[in-house]
Amino acid sequence: MDIMKKITLLSYALIAYTVGMASLLYLMGFLLNLYVPKSIDSGTTEGLWLPLFSNMGLLVAYFAIHSVMARPWFKAAWQRIIPAGTERSTYILISGVTVFLLVLLWQPLTTTIWLTENPIARNLIITLYLGGWTLMTLATFNINHFAFFGLQQAWATLWSQRQKSPGFSARYLYALTRHPISLGWLIVMWATPAMSLGHLLMAIVATLYIFIITPVEEADLVAEIGDDYRHYQQTVRRFLPIPKKVAQ
Repeated sequence: MDIMKKITLLSYALIAYTVGMASLLYLMGFLLNLYVPKSIDSGTTEGLWLPLFSNMGLLVAYFAIHSVMARPWFKAAWQRIIPAGTERSTYILISGVTVFLLVLLWQPLTTTIWLTENPIARNLIITLYLGGWTLMTLATFNINHFAFFGLQQAWATLWSQRQKSPGFSARYLYALTRHPISLGWLIVMWATPAMSLGHLLMAIVATLYIFIITPVEEADLVAEIGDDYRHYQQTVRRFLPIPKKVAQ
């Protein structure tokens, strides 16, 4: 690989990482109505049904894209088209761009579902919200943060290194729950001191998506890993970090 291709590959991976991280940081403020120019409840809309169905369409499109791109058959086809070492970075880049499109096109539905005005309760809810983001961040480091966001694959390709699969490991957070990242998403979607109709819509659709797609992802993992993952399913709960009783 010549020097220009190496520079292009590394630059692409870094740009994808930056866009992906920036979209998550923006989403943090978007959901909490803090520190961003456009949040989930900012702006005005006329009527109910048009923005409701518009937002529903955005969410379905967003999750559909993620579902398809995460499937093994798509990854196999995708790797035959795009340059080596860029598959994960491309996924992260598309994820970041679609998050920004989602928040840009989102139409507020500001009818109040609940509002927490007590300062102590409000701060506790915000702390829980931030805890959800912290949980997701730590979970990425448990499974290799830089591989999760595509940097390691680009680096290995850059130096013609063989990309080694980290293999299956159920340590740290993954010893407590099989899906700490999904658990984090559930927390950040629901932990809000001010729940609007629009926020409720996003929380419900995201929750349904997680509950529907998780068994599909686990079927892929069983096919890839085998009995080790089946045993893992028997000993660690899917979401709640509560020990399971295993039949002897």
